[in-house]
Amino acid sequence: MAPQSVGSDRTAWSRTLKRPHPVLMLTAVVAVLSAGLWARSVEPQSVSSDSTQEIKTLDNAFDEAIVRSDVSALDIMTSDDFTLISLNGELHAKAEVLKYFATHASEYEYRKTDSLRLRMYGDAAVVTGRTIQTVQENGRDHSDAYRFTHVYIRKKGHWVLVASQPTRVVEQ
Repeated sequence: MAPQSVGSDRTAWSRTLKRPHPVLMLTAVVAVLSAGLWARSVEPQSVSSDSTQEIKTLDNAFDEAIVRSDVSALDIMTSDDFTLISLNGELHAKAEVLKYFATHASEYEYRKTDSLRLRMYGDAAVVTGRTIQTVQENGRDHSDAYRFTHVYIRKKGHWVLVASQPTRVVEQ
């Protein structure tokens, strides 16, 4: 095979730059469209009123189950891999949380949630809000106001809580 001259390589390269290869064009178009679809998939979606109401109802039922120390209701409402990050930053698994409520170490007298903000991401939802509660734990008053984040997922057609993190509201 005869070696090609440098001049013919430049000519071939300049033709390639002037007239893009169809496969390269198709790859570029697919990449741009895929990036756009991915961006839309991770943005908050418009919330259907059914999902919104179902999650709000579940969030209220979660509060009621806490006040009643209803371990079986809490078990049903949370995923098997549920985690709670406590006020002091400790990570608690579902079994620990259920055991805590089963021992009735805390006596909730009042718990009210407001300022709910709900964002949907396909089969996941992030709920933020504020809770005011009156609670006695081991004879000490732990009543306060909290902001929280709850993460829900839709599993087998039903919403379950997978993570919760409260943060104490500090008065200024």
